[in-house]
Amino acid sequence: MTAPADSVQPQFVELGQAPTLSRYLRDLWSRREFAVYVPYQDLRFQNMHTALGQFWHFLNPAFTVFVYYVIFGLVLEVDRGVSNYIGFLIIGVLLYTVTTRIAGDAVNTMERDAGLIRSVEFPRALLPISAVNGQTMAFVPALAILFGSLLLTGERPSVKWLLTPVVLLVHYMVNVGFALIFARLGFGVRDMSQLITHIFRLMFYASGVLFLPERFISNPTLLKLFDVNPLYGVLAFGRWVWLDDMAMRGTVVFFLVLWAVVLPVVGIVLFLRAEYRFGK
Repeated sequence: MTAPADSVQPQFVELGQAPTLSRYLRDLWSRREFAVYVPYQDLRFQNMHTALGQFWHFLNPAFTVFVYYVIFGLVLEVDRGVSNYIGFLIIGVLLYTVTTRIAGDAVNTMERDAGLIRSVEFPRALLPISAVNGQTMAFVPALAILFGSLLLTGERPSVKWLLTPVVLLVHYMVNVGFALIFARLGFGVRDMSQLITHIFRLMFYASGVLFLPERFISNPTLLKLFDVNPLYGVLAFGRWVWLDDMAMRGTVVFFLVLWAVVLPVVGIVLFLRAEYRFGK
């Protein structure tokens, strides 16, 4: 004889004990609307107090690229070996800027949203993932700048451009991994919010944002370090897809795929271990 449905005992979770990874991922998925709706609303209210309003989502990336082009393209002439340096620079600056903004948001999110964490029970990983979604949404207008600039500088759409969603997906996965890891580090290491600026300043030059490493570096060991860098891999992949004459080494492809899988997994595991310490 089976027990009536209303007599089935609920499953309780011991307080202070992290849930299993599978259960945690299910909870994240069931609340996925939060990670989309909240950053979307934040994006809508950004720049509302300015005269140009939402148009700044177009102007900011355009001004950023212009400044870098004047300094490094015209003054310092680091465009060695690149036929379309403007396109090369735009791809590098825009993709890299998205990642730095995500890391900067994520590193402070557990402290900034401590009140929300204490008030409502939800998977805390939604907060750094929301940071990723918010900056990814903000990047959409920059895509118009990117493709418009490529067409104006002589690039023509090719079959490789069909891989654009793959570039964005790989970039998103790498960013999710970074966001989770830096959110966890920002909670455990209070000085991380200060250190992250210097970390990404170093990564800026170690990712080939402004130049082709093989044109300036002859040491094969240093070149291999570029190949291992996930951000360099993202930039190389985007440039290979959107620029006609760019090559992409096989080792870069291998490590980029590896990082796109490993970084989110490592990030969620590290984050889950501290789930019930956040907000205390």
